[in-house]
Amino acid sequence: MDIVVRKNDLLKELQLVQGIVERKNSIPILSNVLVEAHDGRLHIAATDLDVSLRCGCAAQVTSPGAITLAAKKLYEIVRSLPESDVHFRVQPDSWTVIDCERVTFKMAGLPREDFPSLPEAKGGRGVELPGDVLRDLITRTAFAITAEDARYYLAGALLILDRDAISMVATDGHRLSYASRKVSLKLAEPERILVPRKAIQELARLLETENTASFQQVDNHLLFIVGDRTLASKTIEGQFPAFEKVVAFTGDKSVSIGRETLATAIRRVSLLSSERSRAVKLALATGRVDLAASSPDLGEARESLPVQYDGASVEIGFNAQYLLDFLAAAGTDDVLIELKDHESQGMLKPAASKDAAATDYRYVVMPMRL
Repeated sequence: MDIVVRKNDLLKELQLVQGIVERKNSIPILSNVLVEAHDGRLHIAATDLDVSLRCGCAAQVTSPGAITLAAKKLYEIVRSLPESDVHFRVQPDSWTVIDCERVTFKMAGLPREDFPSLPEAKGGRGVELPGDVLRDLITRTAFAITAEDARYYLAGALLILDRDAISMVATDGHRLSYASRKVSLKLAEPERILVPRKAIQELARLLETENTASFQQVDNHLLFIVGDRTLASKTIEGQFPAFEKVVAFTGDKSVSIGRETLATAIRRVSLLSSERSRAVKLALATGRVDLAASSPDLGEARESLPVQYDGASVEIGFNAQYLLDFLAAAGTDDVLIELKDHESQGMLKPAASKDAAATDYRYVVMPMRL
């Protein structure tokens, strides 16, 4: 293989695959990226056997070929090079020479034959999805995906494709985030797809600069084609919990409050919350919302916020970080809090919008004992 490629084009693609490659893996080839050159392009692929990414950039291909190189070290090398074209030459013994102006590196590689085969998209089978809608849904839900690998059926977000809407739901068992946008899709029938956490994270990165995505299922893999890049992920074998009744919850006590005002108050009083529970008490009374937190070792903090409310009083405890996660994603100046009693979940929503294209966003948080 003998090619010349622009440094910044190559660096952009190598940066994308860093999140795919496993840092600590007992299989050495999975720490490498597959680099292939043919038909005027440099093709790059990475996988951890569950999630894979294919990407690439334009290149001057003098001699086609393929090699696998250490992903992290190759990225660091290319990042360190001068702002100029980069020349790759693969030698018969799998060593690769990298030249850029007066700089030369020589890297050991592994043969292309050692690299796992990756799923490929099939032409004409994809469902076109608006990139801005997917970005919005991921932003509002992905943080609620559980980090516990043992609860594999929660280790992803449920993507629901219907003819007139796209929805996404995520939960860790303590909170649930649901977002839906009206959009017309060309579907034979509705689809419900459980997308693993890592695939969701990588999809969000790909969508930062693209406005459309295409989705298809090939055997037991989910494929998202975003621009010239293809993200593939194994499906999660499991049943996502029934969420419909949860997001339909309405409390009989409701108050609207400034999003940033509430977030600032929560951050302030939670400075003296228990580091283990991160609990804050929210007390709703006539004309005000009181926030409080305490710890036997640290002390206590209180803050009162004026609101327009004249209903019954209620006190309830929540995890402060769970509230802050919602407030960061709400996207409106004001938010609506609906409560029932100290033992029932709380419902948080952005304040009503007159925009017909606005996201239907609902966030349910389970209470804490105080």
